[in-house]
Amino acid sequence: MDVLLGFTTAMALVACILIAVWMIGAIYFDLCGAAAWGRWVTVAWIVAVVATLVVWRPIWQPVIALLAAEILFLIWWFRQKPSNDRDWDPSAVFLPRAIIDGDAVTIENVRNLEYRTVDDFTANWETRSYRLSNIKGVDVIFFDWGDGLRGHPALVFDFGPDGRICMSIEARITNGQKYSVFRSLYRQQELIFVAADERDIILRRTKYSERQWGFLYQINSNANELTTVFLDYINKINQLYESPAWYHVLFTNCTTSFYKLPSTRVRWDWRVIANARLDRALYKDGRLDRTLPLAELRRLSYINDIANAAPAEGFGDHIRRELERCRHER
Repeated sequence: MDVLLGFTTAMALVACILIAVWMIGAIYFDLCGAAAWGRWVTVAWIVAVVATLVVWRPIWQPVIALLAAEILFLIWWFRQKPSNDRDWDPSAVFLPRAIIDGDAVTIENVRNLEYRTVDDFTANWETRSYRLSNIKGVDVIFFDWGDGLRGHPALVFDFGPDGRICMSIEARITNGQKYSVFRSLYRQQELIFVAADERDIILRRTKYSERQWGFLYQINSNANELTTVFLDYINKINQLYESPAWYHVLFTNCTTSFYKLPSTRVRWDWRVIANARLDRALYKDGRLDRTLPLAELRRLSYINDIANAAPAEGFGDHIRRELERCRHER
């Protein structure tokens, strides 16, 4: 009995400490709004937890007291609601919305920014229409930070004569806010499915952001599958327009959100989290070109230099022609 009680107390103590550590960020970001005075509140929480566990005996009593306080905090935290009504960063000020009329899909608020820097740009928000019957292919662009863990995928749907549309799942940040992995563990950013011109998405990362390398791959797929996945994106875009959702760096990010789409083949793979390696998973799954070794395919899919020098007119066609030329010359 004493052994069981000791084991239960030990497990409760571990849970208590883990929640207390997680709460440091939740108190600072979500309770105090990342204000300067919030640092003192978090310090007070740390001191209170340490003092309670060190001074109060027997140990099970402070554990129960802290767990009760943590449960009350978690109830408050989970009751926080996402919103579409905030002072948004100019690059995320408008949510896309889609209208489906038979074969035609019209997307409002397609982002097409003309950058001078990542924070200085001429804003263009467009309305574009595509016919589902014209869909002919999809490419995936992987942006890699070079650390072997962090990456960002974006899908580019090709509708032939109607042009291309790029879909990028991102954190919707507020004005003056910077993306932070640590901040994204908390209720700080909403989820956005960006619909954009591919030149906007590519150059924002390859030319105007630091240390991001882009790789463009063609996905092996058929027209029916392409249409289904595209409509999944469209339905999610409309859903977020009406009902906002939180972004979370682990559970609701750029890759886990894709794998939650209804028609996606859901299977666990650690590279969904460490998404800089997601192209390896797709290659192994036969979704990328298997006629070349992955290392060679990756080398021939690198787009930074090509994209950064590409003309605005025919930007996407230019990139794909240059990639094809490099393949023929290898």
